[in-house]
Amino acid sequence: MRFFSKLVRRSELAGNRRVVASSWSLTIVGVVIVLGIAALAFATSPVALAQDSSPQFDPTLVPTPASPPLASIGRSIFQQNCAPCHGPEGNGDGPSASGLPNPPFAFADASLTADRTLAEWFFTAKFGRMDKMMPPWQNQLSDDEIWEAVTYAWSLHTSESAVTDGAALYADSCTACHGETGAGDGPEATGSMPDFSDIGYTITRSQNDWIAGWQDAHPDIGADWSADQRQNVLEYVRTFSYSPPWEPPYKPGNGVIRGVGQQGTPGAPDIAGLEVTLDAFAGFDPVATFTSTLDAEGQFQFDGLMVDPNILYLATIGFDGVAYRSPILTLSPDQPEIDTDITVYATTDDDSAIVVDRSHWIIDPQPGALVIGQNLVFGNEGDRTLVGHSVDGVDGPVTVALKVPEGAQEITFQNGTLGQRFKQSGNVIYDTAPVIPGKGTRQIVIRYMIPYSGTEAQIRQEFLYPVRLANLLIPELPGLNIEVSPLEDRGTESIQGDSYHIWQTDNLTGNEITVGFTGLLRPGDPDPRADAASGQVSASPANTARLDSRTAWVLGGFIAVLLAGVLIWASRQTAEQEADPEELLLREQDFLIAEIARLDDLHTLEEIDDAAWQHERSQLKARLLKVAARLAEEQSTNGKVMPETQQEVKST
Repeated sequence: MRFFSKLVRRSELAGNRRVVASSWSLTIVGVVIVLGIAALAFATSPVALAQDSSPQFDPTLVPTPASPPLASIGRSIFQQNCAPCHGPEGNGDGPSASGLPNPPFAFADASLTADRTLAEWFFTAKFGRMDKMMPPWQNQLSDDEIWEAVTYAWSLHTSESAVTDGAALYADSCTACHGETGAGDGPEATGSMPDFSDIGYTITRSQNDWIAGWQDAHPDIGADWSADQRQNVLEYVRTFSYSPPWEPPYKPGNGVIRGVGQQGTPGAPDIAGLEVTLDAFAGFDPVATFTSTLDAEGQFQFDGLMVDPNILYLATIGFDGVAYRSPILTLSPDQPEIDTDITVYATTDDDSAIVVDRSHWIIDPQPGALVIGQNLVFGNEGDRTLVGHSVDGVDGPVTVALKVPEGAQEITFQNGTLGQRFKQSGNVIYDTAPVIPGKGTRQIVIRYMIPYSGTEAQIRQEFLYPVRLANLLIPELPGLNIEVSPLEDRGTESIQGDSYHIWQTDNLTGNEITVGFTGLLRPGDPDPRADAASGQVSASPANTARLDSRTAWVLGGFIAVLLAGVLIWASRQTAEQEADPEELLLREQDFLIAEIARLDDLHTLEEIDDAAWQHERSQLKARLLKVAARLAEEQSTNGKVMPETQQEVKST
């Protein structure tokens, strides 16, 4: 099929470039390229080839981390972006190493790392070494992410046991002068002492620099130690300015998060005395949990928190069986304290306040089947959280409902499954998750297919709630005729290199969309779009009217990526009318959610092994958390309720 012929396509979204794949015939090597070998992909791109050389090392271009980098976060970044060349253990033996003109640097070789500084490593990672086919990562990773990856790479030439041995030797022979934290403030310190906890100092010093300084200042200390023991002491000293991967990433500090819990439903019970939970995340891994209680004024406070922008916090209040969460919060040395608010609501089983804020609908005609993806964003215009009501023929309470057209098969969801979160009765599907008041507080991405046997088909999409905005996209095909009612024809638009016909309307009348097709491809017909770039036309199987589950998953992955294109297009239309930072963040957020769905599809197909899936997924989730944090700040500024993705992003 057409969309499976494109192995790698680049998307640039809000300054972040990511590699996207949609290919049924991906080999294992191809999957690794898509998911991990961004270095090789960039190195062979026109941009990289046009760059004949990389800049010479300039320490003024190396930013000092605001806090000690967390190598535990850097592990997944390294495995995703660096291991394909440098190897998972840093031995320079990654799967792409044999294709490079020079062997990749072996981080695990202590003799090679001894005369390098972390500042030099950071500079190389950020700006590249094109003579060695090392790409610049500054367009794909933030400075913080590069530092995290660099410190993880550093840890590969040592070990927890070596550092532990070094800590004991340091305590016996060095603490008196250099201090317990290496700050040069020990009780016997004299003169000017180096501060080993000063990140700006340590990143500019190699192990050999420290050995030389050691021998100049006091060669008698450690004179009877072995070379390994001296090295172990220096490895321990290095941990004063970074957190190695075997250490818990969370460490108490002077951070404070305070806030106010408030009741959003008039006349509802007071919430004083309710428990507040604060979860801390490093990357996307939970690393600490704290509890507090709302006082008589609804206030709460958490003290002694780690002050590090790499740690994300999320406060939660449970009320009447529903969890209400704060925006995602970060602390930094420049902002060690932060305030937040959490609004809770009484519950209801009445869905009369539910609306569809946005409906993005894609129909992709394939030989013998219409492949469909839909992103439905629900809002709650009331002042109570919808928690569910009983429906005949459905087990348990349900919240929002959506209809799928007659004949829909292979129904899958981005964040749930039928029979569990989602329940089905006939062609109506019910969600069971609560819907809190506010705009866009519940999002559902659904994918399915409708087989047909001839060259004509009709789809009738009925909505059960008022629709504020509806978009429909259908790719252009030779001889294909489409009649759409009652949406307005908006012409064609290029999305991800392909031409799509677009229909749109505000405040859909009648709550129903009808789409009629003539000139469809029959089952077994060749798809004229397949391999169009190479001039080839491939034939579909003789009968594609019923797609097996494996094919449906791949189609689902494609739809997830294409939905991202729809959201990009839709938000761009809004942005052209009025530059809205919230819409731009929503665009990036939806793209990342679609990417996670695509990745899960490939993992389900066993096209990606568990390790690669987990590493890539953690990276996407970390980016999603950061986007969600920025979006929550924007919405907080505008006085809006936090939407579902921020409320439940950690469940994605």
